[in-house]
Amino acid sequence: MRLAFDYHTHTVHSHGAGTVEQNVKAAIKRGLSAIAIADHSVRHAFYAVRDVEAYLKDIDMAKEKYKGVIDVKSALELNLLSLDGELDVPRGYEKSFNLLLFGFHKLVRFSGAASALSFVLPKSQTEKAVSRYTNAYLAAIKNYNVNVVTHLGYGLPVNKPAVAAAAAKKGVLLEINNNHPEFSAQELEECLHTGANFILGSDAHRPEDVGLAPNAIIKAQTAGVSAGRIVNAKEET
Repeated sequence: MRLAFDYHTHTVHSHGAGTVEQNVKAAIKRGLSAIAIADHSVRHAFYAVRDVEAYLKDIDMAKEKYKGVIDVKSALELNLLSLDGELDVPRGYEKSFNLLLFGFHKLVRFSGAASALSFVLPKSQTEKAVSRYTNAYLAAIKNYNVNVVTHLGYGLPVNKPAVAAAAAKKGVLLEINNNHPEFSAQELEECLHTGANFILGSDAHRPEDVGLAPNAIIKAQTAGVSAGRIVNAKEET
């Protein structure tokens, strides 16, 4: 199994090491059919896209330059901002991106004191706390037109099958992230039974890592997730 396309890559517009064009060239070299540039959205305290207009312009230039060679998509990795499921879609750019991913990240400018304290302080594993964090994900999936939930379980303990069921109902993909181990093979197997579909994500922060997700592939195979349930999995012959 390998990636047919990669929708989770970062560039110098947030905290990646390569440019948009370098990521695109790496994807072409890897034989991918498509690549999305998905840098962190605007409320991350340190790694946010600083100039959304320049970011989109840079991606648009790559789209045009490599048209017919590879499908280049504009994306953002949105930040979960509150217990109400608020996400930081840049105002005025709600329909400017081909794809929207979202997940929980640390060091974000959260909304409201209650959410900020809940997200910053050590996370409780009680049933009540897990339910509270899970509901934040469920609200985000319900209220926003997102395409992918990234690295589920990172930073917040959640009921993963419950999130998977909500994602399945709305056609949102669950990412199997190459760099984050929080989504275990056992949990992945439990989520498989909800009807959710998945996507492999390199979460590449360097051009040389674009299109590579060996850890994610091993986890998917261990959990018994077939290529048919992973939208960007291509079976080797």
